[in-house]
Amino acid sequence: MAPRRSSSPFSFASLSASSSRWLVACLCIIGPVRAQEKPPAPLPQEAELLALGARELSGYAQQCSKGGFPARARQVWLEVVAEYAPDDEAARQALGFRRHGSVWQRDPNAGDPGQDVLNAAAAQQLQAKWATLAAKLGEAHRALAAELATAGHAERARHHTQRALRFLPNNDKVVAQSGLRQVDGIVGDDLDLAVLQRSRRLDRTLQKLQAEKYATSPIAEPLGLLQAAGVQHIGVKSATFEVYGDWDQETLASAAAYAERALAFWNDATEGVEGYPLRGEPQRRLVFLRQKSTWASVVQKHGGKDAQFTIENASATTLGDAHVATAEDVELVRDLSVRWVTQDCSGLRTDAMREGIGHAVVAMFFGKNLVFSVGKEELGGTFAGNRERAKLQLPDLDTWRELAVEMAWQRAGVPAARLPLLKAAQFPNDARIKAWSFCDYLLRADPRLLLRLNATMSKSRNEADVIAAFQQTAGCSLLELEARWRRFWTEDSPLKKAVVGKTTPLEATSRDASAWLEQLNRGREQLGGKAVGWSSQASVACKEHVEYLKANKDQRGPGKEDTQLAGKPAFTAAGRSFAGKALVWTRDKDPKKALEQWLVLPGYRDVLLNRNLDTVGIYADAGVVVVDGDRGVAGDQRMTVTWPAADREGGRTSALVGAAVDAELFGPGLAKLLAPQKSKPKQIGVPVSLHFFGGGASDVRCKVTSNGKDVPGVLSAGDGTSRRTSAPGMWVFYPLGPWPRSDVQVQWEWNGGSHTVTFSPQ
Repeated sequence: MAPRRSSSPFSFASLSASSSRWLVACLCIIGPVRAQEKPPAPLPQEAELLALGARELSGYAQQCSKGGFPARARQVWLEVVAEYAPDDEAARQALGFRRHGSVWQRDPNAGDPGQDVLNAAAAQQLQAKWATLAAKLGEAHRALAAELATAGHAERARHHTQRALRFLPNNDKVVAQSGLRQVDGIVGDDLDLAVLQRSRRLDRTLQKLQAEKYATSPIAEPLGLLQAAGVQHIGVKSATFEVYGDWDQETLASAAAYAERALAFWNDATEGVEGYPLRGEPQRRLVFLRQKSTWASVVQKHGGKDAQFTIENASATTLGDAHVATAEDVELVRDLSVRWVTQDCSGLRTDAMREGIGHAVVAMFFGKNLVFSVGKEELGGTFAGNRERAKLQLPDLDTWRELAVEMAWQRAGVPAARLPLLKAAQFPNDARIKAWSFCDYLLRADPRLLLRLNATMSKSRNEADVIAAFQQTAGCSLLELEARWRRFWTEDSPLKKAVVGKTTPLEATSRDASAWLEQLNRGREQLGGKAVGWSSQASVACKEHVEYLKANKDQRGPGKEDTQLAGKPAFTAAGRSFAGKALVWTRDKDPKKALEQWLVLPGYRDVLLNRNLDTVGIYADAGVVVVDGDRGVAGDQRMTVTWPAADREGGRTSALVGAAVDAELFGPGLAKLLAPQKSKPKQIGVPVSLHFFGGGASDVRCKVTSNGKDVPGVLSAGDGTSRRTSAPGMWVFYPLGPWPRSDVQVQWEWNGGSHTVTFSPQ
C-alpha cells in the first residue's frame, strides 16, 4: 500500500506517559446541544408513560446523588432528558445546562458531578431500588408497545419494545413481543448479533496473537535515512517489517512483533469481507528514536519545506518509505507499531476515519491511546480550550467510553455524516470520540461499512451529500446506523455490556475497600501528598480483576496477578490490559502492613507519590485488593520527585530505606532486568526511583556510591507493564544485592535538572 498522501502534511502529535504523564487533552465535548437524530413528537397514548418515566427516573437519580453516587445520578438524568422529558428542569440543571431562550446550553462554569462516597450499604440499596424500578418501567413500555402495535403505530411500538428490552433484557414476554432473536442472553436482529459475534471473534484473535512469538534478526546494513542525519542506530527485521532506531534490540524486536500482530489482526478481522484485503502493503519500515532532538535532526534533513512545522507541532511523521517517531517509552513504541499498521491496512483516507480506526484497534490491544494526529493549518481542534478534570483525561479507554455514553445519550457532538468531511486541521474534540466509537462499532458490525463511508469523501461537500452517497454505495441508511451506534453506547445497553464485559459501578462498591482507601491516604499524606477520593466507575475494572483472582487462586502472586490468562474463568481482554497497570495485592489482608510493602515496589510507590492523583478505584474482597491509580489523575502539574528525597541539609533524608528485600517480591520483571548480570541475587536493597509527573525528561543518569565506591546496579525506565517494577514516566535503580551498611549517596541527573540524596540503609 502506498504511503498516505494529502495536500497538507499529516503527522502525529504523540503524548506519551513519559512526556506528559498521561495525555491530558481538552475534550470539551458537550457544548450547545446539537441534535443528530431528533426524536419524533410523542403520541397522546405515550404522554402518561413519558411522565411516569421522567418522574421515577428523576427520583432515582436524586437518591443516587444523595446516597453518594453522583456519577450514577448523572447517567440516569441523561436518560431522562434523552428519552422522557427533554425540558425537565431538574435534570437539565443537574447536568449543568442552562436555558437560553428555547435552547439548552451547557454552562461552562458548571462543575463536575462530584466524587463518589465509598458506601457499600447505600450501593446495595440503590441496586435493589433499580431492579424494582426497571421492572415497573419495562412492563409499562411493553404494555404500551402492544397497544400501539394494535393501533397501527408500528414504529413507535418498536421504540417502546426497545425501551422494554433496555429495562428487562431477558424477560420472556418482552423477548417474544419484540420478534427478535435471543443469543447468549442478548436480544437483537441480525446486525446486533453480528456485532456480538464479531466482537467475540476479535477478542479470540487478539488473545491468540498476544501469545504468539515472532522471530526477529539483526539488520547488518544501516538505514540511509538515519545514517544521513548522523544518528547512531541498529535495526531488526521480522517476516514483514524492518524496525530501526536508537533503542535496544529487545524494544525494537517488540515493535516488530506488535506490527506483525496488528497485520495478522487486521487480516483476520477482514477475512472474507468484500473490499479486503486492499492492494499493496503497509509501510514496512518503522523508526523509533528516544529523544525529540534526534528525531528533529532526521526531520530537518529529510522533511522538506514542512520540516519546521512538523518539528514544532508533532513527534512522528512519514519520511519516504518509513514511519518515523520519537518515542520515549516502550508503551509508545508499541502503540505506534499497531497504529501505523492498522491505518495503512485499513485503506481509510479521511482524516477522521483514519484516526478513528487507529484509536479503535490500539484500544483493543492496550486499553489506551497515546497518539493524536494533527494537521498543518491549526491545532486548536485538539488542544485548545480549558483543561478538564479527570473525566476528560486521556488515554484511558474507560474514560473514552464514558464520553461516548454522554455523547450518545445527548444526541450531541459530531454527526457520523460529518466524519468523511473533517480534516485533521479542523478536528474537534467531540469528533475524536465519535470517530473512535463509530469506527469501533462499524468494525464490529461489518468492516465493509468503513470502506463505504470512506468512499463518500470524494463525492461529498456536505452532510446531506454524505448521507445520500452512503445510501447509494452501502445500500443502507447512515442515519439508522447512527441510531444503532447510539443505542449501543447508551448506559446499560445489554449488547454493550456483553461486548465490553463491564459490571455496573454500583456493583463495584465493596465493604472492605474503605480500610484500604484510608490507609492509602495515610501513606500519601506521610509522603507530602493529598488525600484522594474514590470512584465507583474506576472501581469496575478493579472488581472484575478481583473476581478473576478469586476464581483462579493459582494465579496469585508476583508475575501472575498482574495479568490475565485467556481461557481462565472470569478472563476478559480488557482485564488483561488493566491488570498490568493496577496495584494488586493478595499477600496480606492487613492494609497497614501492605502499605509498607507498597512503598518498596516502584510502581506502587509511584501512586503514593503522584500529587496529580485525585481519585482512585478500589475493590477488595476475600483477601484480594485491586487499586486503579491511573484513571484519577486530574492534573498535569509538572513535578519531579525522587524517592528517597533529601529533606535535610547536606542532602540527607529521613526516609527509611530497607537494606534488603526478597527479589521475588518484584516478580519476573526484575529477573528479566537482571538477566544480563552474572549474579542472580535472592535479595536486593529497596530500589530508589525518579518520578516525572506532568511531563518527562530524557537522558537520565544515576550514580550510586558508598564509601567512595560505585554500588553496582541496573537503571531501568518504566514501561508500565507491571506496577511491581515500574510505572510510566519513572526511572528505577535496582542494586544488584543488599545495600551496604554505610551511607549511600544517589546522584540523579537528567536534561533540565539534578538531585542528590544520602541515606543510611535500615
